[in-house]
Amino acid sequence: MKTLITSGDGSAELVEVADPIAGNGELLVAPIAAGICGTDLEIISGDGDPAFVKYPASLGHEWTGRVIGHGPGVTSPAIGSRIVVTGIIPCQTCFECKNGDTNRCLIYDEIGFTRPGAAADLITVPAWLAHVVSENVSDESAVLAEPTAVVTQAFMKANPKSDSKILIIGDGTIALIAATMAKIYKPKFIHMLGLKDGQNEIAKSAGVDEFLTSPTDEKYDLIIEAAGAPARISAAIGQLVRGGTLLLLGYPGHQKTAAIVVDDVINGDLNIIGSFGSSLAAWQKSVEMFNSGELDLGYLITHKFKLSEFADAIEALKSAPAPRGKIALIIN
Repeated sequence: MKTLITSGDGSAELVEVADPIAGNGELLVAPIAAGICGTDLEIISGDGDPAFVKYPASLGHEWTGRVIGHGPGVTSPAIGSRIVVTGIIPCQTCFECKNGDTNRCLIYDEIGFTRPGAAADLITVPAWLAHVVSENVSDESAVLAEPTAVVTQAFMKANPKSDSKILIIGDGTIALIAATMAKIYKPKFIHMLGLKDGQNEIAKSAGVDEFLTSPTDEKYDLIIEAAGAPARISAAIGQLVRGGTLLLLGYPGHQKTAAIVVDDVINGDLNIIGSFGSSLAAWQKSVEMFNSGELDLGYLITHKFKLSEFADAIEALKSAPAPRGKIALIIN
């Protein structure tokens, strides 16, 4: 089979490897599609945090697939089931896992980072972490389960209130999903501070009330920083109401810093929240929203490429003009 591999040297290639065999408690899955994102670019360039990547890395942490085989001891999900899979593999024994904070498992192991990803013809995964996707959910929505779980995890921590004034900084996939999910909490309004005027229409599809390309004097109850822009992080402190919350989701790059006036944080009684990855609980909640029809993100897939066209997909991620949503590799 073929799988997309990088050594973190700025390049990636499709490599022929032996077909994986499902072990005890595992499923053999044929990926249907895999998304690529800015984190994949960091893995390819080697600019990400080395504590969370094992090279050579097999890419593909955003994906959906179909079960085609069972390892010993596995009977479900049934052969033919379309699934998504919790990305971070919990050890189930450390205190973080026992407390339900499986995204902080002390033995970090994640699909597409430290273990084989789904930008491949086949993948094996722990059966107990698979979630069956209802037939009413499109492949385009299902492939976004992982970034949706990341946003769900963040919202579980930030707990947005109804009638809140929300600003989302950034106009990429995480920002757009955050806008769609924020609507569920019935905010007063959602503003998005983006980079490109051309993202205005897809932002409106996501539920954004006003798309901005420069900051205003408005004060917000919740600011979601999804661009990884240090200057925007610093400025966000001054855009919050007293008691407001800054939720950090965008990675500026490994060891990058942002200047913050500590007095303003203390005197403003502000909350600054970082949110890493996604727990099993966040995955379960995300899949429930997809399966119930509460969440439909199919609008977000704007570019599709075959797995063999991965280089074009990476270039589109870097430089495709707006409007641009999620870039997806279509595999099986």
